[in-house]
Amino acid sequence: MMIIPLTIYAQEKSKANETVKYKTSIDCAACVNKIMTNLPQEKGIRDVKCDLATKEVTVTYQKEKNNPEEIKKSIEKLGYTATVIPAENTPKQDKQ
Repeated sequence: MMIIPLTIYAQEKSKANETVKYKTSIDCAACVNKIMTNLPQEKGIRDVKCDLATKEVTVTYQKEKNNPEEIKKSIEKLGYTATVIPAENTPKQDKQ
């Protein structure tokens, strides 16, 4: 009997994060609190930042687990409008 060494390589999943920015209808501290409390509970959301002055919400997410359209729907479920700000106005993707 011959023993042949066998090496198995586990394929590492890419943990690439992407960032998307939305123009929203938030208009008070309670709105910011509602988004900051609820949005991070969605799958793949890594970070959420709200800017009340500009009414912008910036979301960093795992691209394998979520996408800009689903995040937009999550914001809308909370009772706010959300429009994606084109990519040239958002930071480049972040790999961690």
